[in-house]
Amino acid sequence: MSIPAATRPRSVAIDLVRVIAVVAVVTRHTWYDPDGVVAQVICPWAIAVFFVLTGYLWSSRKTLQQEVDSRATALLLPYAVWMVLISIPYFIWAFTSPGLAETAQELDLSQSAWATRLLLAVVYGSQLLVQPYSACWFFTVMFIAVVLLRYLGRFPRRYTWIILALTVVITVVVPKILWYPPLGAGLALVCMLFIVLGQEFRKVRDRITRPLVTGAALFAIGALAVYLGAAHNTDGVLIEVKLSTYGYPVLGLLTGVVMSVGVVLMAEAFESRIPDKAAPFITEAASTATFSMFLHPVLLWMLKNPQEGHVPVQNYFIALLVPYVIAVVCLRRGWLTWLTGAPRPPLPVADTIGRLPVVGRPWRSLVGSS
Repeated sequence: MSIPAATRPRSVAIDLVRVIAVVAVVTRHTWYDPDGVVAQVICPWAIAVFFVLTGYLWSSRKTLQQEVDSRATALLLPYAVWMVLISIPYFIWAFTSPGLAETAQELDLSQSAWATRLLLAVVYGSQLLVQPYSACWFFTVMFIAVVLLRYLGRFPRRYTWIILALTVVITVVVPKILWYPPLGAGLALVCMLFIVLGQEFRKVRDRITRPLVTGAALFAIGALAVYLGAAHNTDGVLIEVKLSTYGYPVLGLLTGVVMSVGVVLMAEAFESRIPDKAAPFITEAASTATFSMFLHPVLLWMLKNPQEGHVPVQNYFIALLVPYVIAVVCLRRGWLTWLTGAPRPPLPVADTIGRLPVVGRPWRSLVGSS
């Protein structure tokens, strides 16, 4: 059944933003050239928008324990399972591939020593890794950022702003030290800024009466700032949160937020024009985001996607569509919830007879209860 726009249980506009962001990330990882047009168009906002949305949708009613439980289900459980599944074939290749031996020789290491370092990096933090772990860092960073912000909610708001101010200073003076803490904890401090600014955006959203015009204007301002150099730091390095590079001091981070807010406003302006029949498909596509973020770099790696230069267009569509199709099947069947980060679909009434209700931490329902 189609659901009227006025009574839809969730915002299709927000789901549309998530879909756009995932497509942008896949596009970025396919055409990886840091100096290319794709990177400069996408890098300033494609990751920031996920954190801005988290702040925009922030609920003040959640407790710290509820936050930890729900984020463990949606973020940490898929992260742990995917890291194992990706690492098994990757390290079989890493310890045996002649191609990696050449890389090890360039670093004056044996192949086994270099592969062992990579293995330690998997445990320490995936922000240190490249393909096929390209997007894995996002999940631990999001978890840490959200839980830390929820904890800081116990204190006056000024403490949060003080921590963010100090973090911004670090991004200007010694940004690389934020790259080294385990599981991307340093990057989480930066991404917490995106979440907080998303919260501030929520406070003023009702005053914006022309979201399409305002959103387009904000995105255009952000694009102009990128054109003028906001996305590059003073050494000319492109903004890349994963690599702890943040563009031009302060302006690089703010540009990502401005463009993210612009995307959200434009999507909300078009929400009433989205056909009711299309809305469930957009929501379903948004629900595949976790699966797609983990799987598409693996597919690009298997296809031996070059890091620079010409990329076969079919590689892009394989990386974009194959994870979507597999995830949709899993979601509709209720399979592999630990890979999708989505809760198990409700059981039919007949199947619930004799089952005990799940009490306590939601992630327990994903590892079995009866």
